[in-house]
Amino acid sequence: MPERGKGWAKPDRRGVTLGFVKIAIASFLNMGLGSMIVPGTALGKPRAGGQGLLSAPPRFIAPGEEETHALTYMAFASDQDDIWTEPSARNAGLSWIRNDLMDVAKAIGTTEPVEMLVLNEADMEIARHVLETPSRQNPLIHQRYITRAPGAGGIELVHMPDGFNDYWMRDTAPVFARKADAPEERVAIGFNFNGWGNSNSRSRYAPASSNRTKAAHFFQPYERDQRVADLLARRHGCALVRSALTMEGGALELDGEGTAILTESSVLHVNRNPHLFDVERHGRTVTKAVLRPTAKAEVEAELLTLLGVSKVIWLSGTAVFPEVGVEEETDITNGHVDFYAKFLAPGIVAYALDTHDATGERALTLRHERQLNGQTDSSGRELKLVPLVAPQSYGHGLSRRQKENFAAGYINFYLCNGAIILPMFGDRAADAAARDAIAPHAFGRDIVQVDITAIGSGGGGLHCATMQVPAARAR
Repeated sequence: MPERGKGWAKPDRRGVTLGFVKIAIASFLNMGLGSMIVPGTALGKPRAGGQGLLSAPPRFIAPGEEETHALTYMAFASDQDDIWTEPSARNAGLSWIRNDLMDVAKAIGTTEPVEMLVLNEADMEIARHVLETPSRQNPLIHQRYITRAPGAGGIELVHMPDGFNDYWMRDTAPVFARKADAPEERVAIGFNFNGWGNSNSRSRYAPASSNRTKAAHFFQPYERDQRVADLLARRHGCALVRSALTMEGGALELDGEGTAILTESSVLHVNRNPHLFDVERHGRTVTKAVLRPTAKAEVEAELLTLLGVSKVIWLSGTAVFPEVGVEEETDITNGHVDFYAKFLAPGIVAYALDTHDATGERALTLRHERQLNGQTDSSGRELKLVPLVAPQSYGHGLSRRQKENFAAGYINFYLCNGAIILPMFGDRAADAAARDAIAPHAFGRDIVQVDITAIGSGGGGLHCATMQVPAARAR
């Protein structure tokens, strides 16, 4: 895959029912709930003599994606910041992307409630129409949605004025968890979204504090995206707990039983977590960054306390600074793990394998395969590995330039109540092979494939566009 991006980068509850549409009429900004923002932990403290790190016991436990959800959050792409436009030479264009997003929402919304955030009234009118209309790419998904069981699922369009820039909810939303000593109480963990490192961009639009370790061509507005974690915490009346780490939800893969998979390239990056590095600077520009020996242990201590993670499996991820120059990085996310490895269930990990080098990541995915082989989870169980081979053909209907940032991979699936939502790319053999590979591990869930050509053209997948809220537990 030559480059993955998140759209176009600028140069240098209640509701009313309309048919089967439920439109939220209360905006977040007028809810009056308020969230309590509390600090997270200090990253691990050195033991006496400098041996290892002391970690506080878990304060919170994050459930695995396969556990029952209360709902899924998504967002309806907007052209307000020119991140997505119509038409576009760089991707499939706003209209097609919106259709894909709504098709994903319908696939989930057949069996699980979906709340889709909509930025303004003009977008709301469009969202209503898209929800009520079958798309050309996925007409059966629409039919499945409108004939769902009475009382099941449903999609609520929620007006969120000035609430977000981009639609990648996996990265901007908080990670919802439960209190370790009171699991009936949910909290929202905020990981300080900074635009995938763009607060440290070389762009002239970056803040004055930038350490200039993110290529300028990745820059896009992200100020409103930084509000999303707090706004969603308020919507649920949850405390928002701020981590000492900066990362995104797509950088975290959790089994809910104490195991996490992360990529070094995304989490251990000086554009997100410079405090984990010893750096040299020329002016404000970081010219050399050396990861501190305790960096991984510090991350692991934080994730133990905030998410209940007792074991982290580290994958290398993509090539990033200082291994390569800042301008040589090829992915705005710096290699999120949810494009390379995901739990199907505790003890079962699906992983991306680009056997034919169709996306240019054969060597990278083979390296990840080696790193996963023989790994055990937090309980000592050896992981069962399920390879999902990338399609050889994708981006049908797009120009060559519109496919330059295409994210073609089946790993970016989503586990929701009653279904596994699996990407589809129009490569019949590969689409079927991915479905067949996952089928033995569906455990009663339907496998629902959705053509996401337009979402893929923007450098992400369907999992990137979702964030689950775990179901509440009874007291």
